[in-house]
Amino acid sequence: MRDSFFRMLLDCYGLWTWEYDAKLDLLTTNSIAPYFHGLLLLGRDRREVILSHGQKTTLPLIISNTIGTMWAVVAKHDEDGKTEGFFAIGPVLTGEYARREVEQAADKLNLSIRNKLAVLDCVKDIPYVSINVLFQHAVALHYYVMGRKVRTSDFVYYEAGQGQKRQETEDERVVHAPFFVEKKLLDMVRTGNLDYHDALSVSGSVSSGIRLQCADPVRQAKYSVVAFITLCSRAAIEGGLSSEWAYTLSDTYTAAVDRAQNVSQIAAISHTMYEDFIRRVNQVRRRAGISKPVRMCCDYIDTHVSDSLSLRVLAEHVDYTEYYLSRKFKAETGMSIKAYICQARMREARSLLSATNLSIQEIADRLRFCSRSYFTEQFKKDTGMLPVEYREKHFL
Repeated sequence: MRDSFFRMLLDCYGLWTWEYDAKLDLLTTNSIAPYFHGLLLLGRDRREVILSHGQKTTLPLIISNTIGTMWAVVAKHDEDGKTEGFFAIGPVLTGEYARREVEQAADKLNLSIRNKLAVLDCVKDIPYVSINVLFQHAVALHYYVMGRKVRTSDFVYYEAGQGQKRQETEDERVVHAPFFVEKKLLDMVRTGNLDYHDALSVSGSVSSGIRLQCADPVRQAKYSVVAFITLCSRAAIEGGLSSEWAYTLSDTYTAAVDRAQNVSQIAAISHTMYEDFIRRVNQVRRRAGISKPVRMCCDYIDTHVSDSLSLRVLAEHVDYTEYYLSRKFKAETGMSIKAYICQARMREARSLLSATNLSIQEIADRLRFCSRSYFTEQFKKDTGMLPVEYREKHFL
């Protein structure tokens, strides 16, 4: 099973895997340059960090450094909690800019031309994957090693190569443990509470995010927001949002975070994501007094917004006549089915404009508007802005 799991990571994603004993002596790897790639994991202070982490927990340890390479490491414990060994995935690069940083660092080393070329050849072979993909495989690796599921918000992070760890002040310890703030924020998602602005403002002044010894504020922000997205999606599901929608939104916003270039962009994504989850849960909860067939109709529209929707299709879905469903839907929701479909498509249009590079024409076609001009007309009527204006203001 181990060989098939590792083979899948290599064949499908180009990811190298490593197995070490309890002392971090290498047992097996499928890396094409084990000596060089192994140094990226165990060089400098990383060996002590990994050993210390392994004594405490099996939670995935995400190791990164100033030149852009990243690893996921999982310790294997026996039944008594003693470290039996370590498994790792890496190294990976999280962007082409990271590859350039590695190459520039190699240029600064006091190496012969032959050795420098050998190092650069090894760098070229390091795969590029998004942070989100690495996190997903870290979850899978932990499940393979320990047989237990973990969340990305449970990960432990370490930024290597920063010298001595800075001692936290008492104020910083308070900042790192804002449990009451996190609980309030997530409770607002669960209940679809639209009075969230004050709580969101307070959280920004109280919490700097998850624990991380990291000198790079952009990377710190990305880790924090990815964890927050995971928590919000789970809270939204608990609040009644369908898991299909919650996971789709989570993937969309995580991808947007991965593309972000600075802290301001990441903060904007986090705020938009939080508001989006709350509003969707609020809408679901407002349907609580609506009959089951009408709720089923609304859910079908929301999850098939890009499909060809008609009164006939919806009536067949809930096993009503078209006439009866039309009257019942209007009586319970206060709007016609046609108006609700348009409203749902406008919500999807806003998401696509803010989180994708799809053209206006592609969005109009995907949401089954008869023409770009009609889509533009309906969008301006709904938001007060042209689609291009909305994208310029809200693009993530």
